[in-house]
Amino acid sequence: MVGVTDLLAGGSVAQGLYRASNLAGRPNFELQFNILQNTIINRLNDKIDEVSADDGLQNAKVDVFLANTAKKLNVVQQGIETFFFENARNINGVSAIAEHLDNLDLALDEGDTAAFDASLEKVNNTIGYLKVTDGTSAGIYTSDGIQKLRNSGAVRYDNGGTPTKATQYADFADATEARAAVAAARTEIGNIAEALVLKAEGAEVVRQKTTQNLNSTLLQIEAAQIADQATKAEEISKLREEYGQLLNALSLAFESSQVLTERLGAKLFEAPELDAGSVVNIFS
Repeated sequence: MVGVTDLLAGGSVAQGLYRASNLAGRPNFELQFNILQNTIINRLNDKIDEVSADDGLQNAKVDVFLANTAKKLNVVQQGIETFFFENARNINGVSAIAEHLDNLDLALDEGDTAAFDASLEKVNNTIGYLKVTDGTSAGIYTSDGIQKLRNSGAVRYDNGGTPTKATQYADFADATEARAAVAAARTEIGNIAEALVLKAEGAEVVRQKTTQNLNSTLLQIEAAQIADQATKAEEISKLREEYGQLLNALSLAFESSQVLTERLGAKLFEAPELDAGSVVNIFS
């Protein structure tokens, strides 16, 4: 027969079983905590990636006006560089045409029509390499005469009252007419050369100003981006601190829960303290 004392005497056994059960459950509790901890760390990493995201000139920290100004100045600068290259080629081409015109005069002096035709062909071929440039990016809109050269040539003869590009000596009535056409071409080429040089000088002023403004704008953007990076670093530091505090709080809560559970178990299963003279005390 089992009495009250037998039940109470078994407290140490029950307590042992409880502790064994509690110890067996601890690994699972720690596993769940680790899962939660990893979830929080992953969220922290996602937040850091979000804060660290860099959209270049579109970054919200960079003034929209500065970003748009930099883009426009880049377009202008590219247009000016293209104009400079093409205008320089035209200057070289016009210089070569002037030399061919000298050879035309020499051929006329020597009465060598074959040499005249060969030099005239070089004049026309060189004109074919000239390009009508676009100087709008540099604020240059005036004509330099290249379009007229491409349409009508440099050396022209009177074709029933219409100036027409000459392709051979036979297009002229005589040497005098041919010489006059060469002289007119030389004057025109000289004017074109002067216009091309003036265009280059004007574009150079615009290019320097554009480069100066672009560099200034890029420096402002860079300063804004550096400041933004500092802000991002501060935000990331705060995020890490906040999440670190959260992990510490969870860890403390976990440990406190374990300690509280063990204390409660010990109280539940420890042998009771009996007052002297009680009925149960007499039986024990």
